[in-house]
Amino acid sequence: MCGRYVLEAPDDLSERFHLRQLSFNLRPTFNAAPSQLLPVIVEAAPEVWEARLMHWGLIPRWKNSGGKPLPPPINARAESVDEKPMFRGLVAKRRCLVPATGFYEWQARGAGERKQPYFIHVTDEPIFAFAGLWDDTRPEGATDDVAGSFTIVTTAANEAMSSLHHRMPVILDQSDEATWVSAELQEAGAVMPLLRPLPSERIDAFPVSLAVNNVRNDDPHLIEPEGDGADEEPGQASLF
Repeated sequence: MCGRYVLEAPDDLSERFHLRQLSFNLRPTFNAAPSQLLPVIVEAAPEVWEARLMHWGLIPRWKNSGGKPLPPPINARAESVDEKPMFRGLVAKRRCLVPATGFYEWQARGAGERKQPYFIHVTDEPIFAFAGLWDDTRPEGATDDVAGSFTIVTTAANEAMSSLHHRMPVILDQSDEATWVSAELQEAGAVMPLLRPLPSERIDAFPVSLAVNNVRNDDPHLIEPEGDGADEEPGQASLF
């Protein structure tokens, strides 16, 4: 799954994704969490990409008829995204890029011990993109600058990630980003093959501070190596 991520250098989005001037101000976030407003990238016109602020957690178009409302889904499983009513129209027509510089996952430890958070990043791309789905649905009371809501697509973990979790976010190969976000492609079958795990050799992970567990903590120290790996030589703190 993907429940927290990092966007360390938002000023670099324009160059990385060939955007026009951003219409809103962004600051780095080292602990992006569900319900926050975060930038996603859509194709506003043929070959014209645009960054928009959206609520992380897809707001459904219908209200729960009874009982306690379910939380907006922050993730969508790649294996069934073209079948579930909430997602199948979006995977055909409303796909987005979710820019990031890394994400967190938690590894179970011994009985009674707190899970150990790890920071995961792509070794050959300072900024990459998760595959996302979006809609123009917004939380109640959202301000005019909120363009909608989004969810991040997940897939089975690759071999390297499997020691942390059985799921991982879909990290698109840069050469596939234009296809994924293309507004001209309106059939799910054309993009479903892109929803695959990134090769293990392209990711790295290392343990970080338990401070990341608190969403109020948001500073560069969260992505510094922590624990036993912090004292190793460069390249030795990695899980992989």
